[in-house]
Amino acid sequence: MGTFSQSPNSDTIIFSRFPGETNLQPETVFPLKNEYVRKIYVEDNTITTWSINKEQGYFFRPYNLQGQPLNNGYIGFGFGQYEASGAISGGCHRGTYWLHDVASRKIILASPQKGSTDAVTLKEYDIPEFYYSVSLLDSLQIIGTGRYDAPEKLHRIQLPAFNILTAYGTFTTPPDRTPVNTWRESFISFIFNHPDLPMAALACRFSDQVDFIDLKTGKSRVVKGPENYPAMFGSMHTMGKDVLERTEDTRFAFVNGTATKKYVYLLYSGNHEVDGAGNLNSTGKKVYVYDWQGKPVRVLHFPNFISCIAVNDNDSILYAFDTDREQIVRATLQ
Repeated sequence: MGTFSQSPNSDTIIFSRFPGETNLQPETVFPLKNEYVRKIYVEDNTITTWSINKEQGYFFRPYNLQGQPLNNGYIGFGFGQYEASGAISGGCHRGTYWLHDVASRKIILASPQKGSTDAVTLKEYDIPEFYYSVSLLDSLQIIGTGRYDAPEKLHRIQLPAFNILTAYGTFTTPPDRTPVNTWRESFISFIFNHPDLPMAALACRFSDQVDFIDLKTGKSRVVKGPENYPAMFGSMHTMGKDVLERTEDTRFAFVNGTATKKYVYLLYSGNHEVDGAGNLNSTGKKVYVYDWQGKPVRVLHFPNFISCIAVNDNDSILYAFDTDREQIVRATLQ
């Protein structure tokens, strides 16, 4: 069994070992050369990728299981209406593909029409404030984290008016001589929300910490481990504000992930800033699995580096993009 403890005075779990470990044996689904895949989405016999490939023309592209594109794709590269120049956050929510373009400060939604391979309904809304990571709750609500001028960890926001409906969690007080904004930035996280229930997980980039937040009650649980290391960083003042500076001691924790009704699956790196040759700071060979109460479940080990993962609805098959061999792979979860 894994080793963990829970403080009686605060809802924090600190653990040192996952209860289980599994070595996966992935098989090839289809090759995908000259692409860097950020996300994978699986529905029935379709695998949709979010790729960084401007020559492709679109961020999202659906494939059949033989690797043949089903259409040109969704949400084009560019600076015009319904286009994005780049994004940190994006996803697929109940059949709608979306991207948060941080530079253009907007979110773009693309909803393919059922029964057609090409017809798509497009919408976009302004996101006037900076958020490092956002996630779509429904067609007119998002949650966002990484707004460093705010004391809260997470905001629930109504579109298109951009009204903050609810604020969740607060940052701890920074250590002496650490600027407030830099301290908050050290907790930057990726958001993964439950497919059906009002729950979200914030997976930290620079420490092995995950915040589980109930969006209905506002209650949260912080889970730290198995190494329980703090974010390591420096601070610099530029363009009138304090920002986080990565140092040779900075480690990258969670770099990607996915969520199902039962579990949160987080791709873990563990590499240092100085290990950053190639894509080592955005890939990993381990997937940490938690249930939605924050309890550590197990570690999944891959033989090669992967950049992203997806899991089918009944948690029986995990899909990934193998960056070493440039192919979509899948593995059975036992």
